[in-house]
Amino acid sequence: MEATAYRPFDALRRVAPAALAIIPVSLLFGVLAGRSDWSPLDVALIGLLGFTGSGQFAVLPLADSGAGFLTMLLLTASINSRYLPIAYVSAARLPRSRAPRALLAHMLGDEAYASEREPDSWAQLAMIRGSLFLTWVIAGVAGALMGRLIPSAWLDADLNLGFPASVVLMYLSICQLRARLPQFDAGKARLLLAVVLCAALAVLLILLLGPLYFWIPSVLLATFVLSKVRA
Repeated sequence: MEATAYRPFDALRRVAPAALAIIPVSLLFGVLAGRSDWSPLDVALIGLLGFTGSGQFAVLPLADSGAGFLTMLLLTASINSRYLPIAYVSAARLPRSRAPRALLAHMLGDEAYASEREPDSWAQLAMIRGSLFLTWVIAGVAGALMGRLIPSAWLDADLNLGFPASVVLMYLSICQLRARLPQFDAGKARLLLAVVLCAALAVLLILLLGPLYFWIPSVLLATFVLSKVRA
């Protein structure tokens, strides 16, 4: 499909709700990391090099307990393996040059994929992914700086600042699906059925292997299924 003309304000309008939603989540990570004696530079580096919300939160208690680098690497790799299917189906929209292609692939996330559209140009992808990437890193550093100023009693409460991000992500996903449904042809209908099949397989693997070990086999199966029916 031919890419649309570069319309930066359209891309910014679509990504703004997701960018606003991840700010409290990234602030929370920065605060918790700062309370664990992570410096703002540490928070900035893990955001720039890792850019994985759930992975970064999972690493925090492991780092506090003295876990080894290999353990933390395997944990974050298993969590981030869920990006393989969406990276595969969105790879065709990336530029051919190696450096921009690698950078845009690195900045892929759940919120970015939910905000993107099939006919987007790679410049629009750069606007969407770059906005979310910079928002996450900057908010995390701000949270690390704030962490030393917030009283400990405030952090003892059962905070769940990830909830607004989850709601906005669900809303964006529904909007994306509604926008794409009228454009479905037979090939894309097969792709939608494949996604449903992948979800069913993931649920089955959760029941068989448990919530800890289902990630890698389910992602491998999803990648295989989607590669066979890619429109």
